[in-house]
Amino acid sequence: MISAHGPALVDYVYFIESFPTLGGHARILSATRSPGGAGANVVHNLARLGLRTKLFTTLGKDSDAEYFVENTEAEVIAEITDKLTGKVLVFVDRTGERTFFVQPNAAGKPFVKVKEGDYLYIDPFPSEFSFDVQREVMENFDGFVILNPGYLYATMGFKKLSELLRFADMVIMSSSEFEVLSASAEDFLNFVDYLIVTMGAGGSVCYTKGGKMFEKALKAKAVDTTGAGDAFSAGFLYAFISGYPLEVCLKLGNFCGAYNVERVGARAFPSKELVENFLANILK
Repeated sequence: MISAHGPALVDYVYFIESFPTLGGHARILSATRSPGGAGANVVHNLARLGLRTKLFTTLGKDSDAEYFVENTEAEVIAEITDKLTGKVLVFVDRTGERTFFVQPNAAGKPFVKVKEGDYLYIDPFPSEFSFDVQREVMENFDGFVILNPGYLYATMGFKKLSELLRFADMVIMSSSEFEVLSASAEDFLNFVDYLIVTMGAGGSVCYTKGGKMFEKALKAKAVDTTGAGDAFSAGFLYAFISGYPLEVCLKLGNFCGAYNVERVGARAFPSKELVENFLANILK
């Protein structure tokens, strides 16, 4: 069973032609609502593939909380820490690039513990308390820990991040987050067994003490890049937990990421049938 410790967020997504200059304006072409949060997306996607998953998170006492739970396939274990559930305003331009504005609400008060799981996916809460809370969660977890540091932890610097790396087995992060840290793969491998770096259209790479493995991205026409990294993580972890070689894990991660960007929404994810067909084709 894989658990996630991360924020429950509801994304309000607005599609625009292009981003305005500072002080300008842009017309909203359409809008939609969807549940979000990186860790929440990952365990939701894995649940769709048949894995048993749980999300340990915080919620408000509002309709967004009900909407989030009803539309998340992972089992949601939540503490109520605010009147309002965390909210994200997402603006997406015609190229699929997006900008986020976060209203933390309950997600800003991440006071929930993880009670079980064989694997644990850590996703930062938008909160000043997140780092210390998650360090304790990671330290007390008796299983395999996957850390997604995000920009929040990456901007703290590698020395600070290493306080979490001591309790992690795997790190999955974007190339931009990796560059912010100004650290080498070897620096990470002094703490963890696996470092996976996603590079969007540039593919993905996995570093281990045994070497470096790269897989090119699949061609995709981006419509909305929201959730692409989470889709990659879910695909990679599904293959990893299922015991496939790292090369296959990267390929499946890339496939799920490409599938996501060609569709609208953070939880655009291939069905179990599509995933199994993809695996069968690459394993021929």
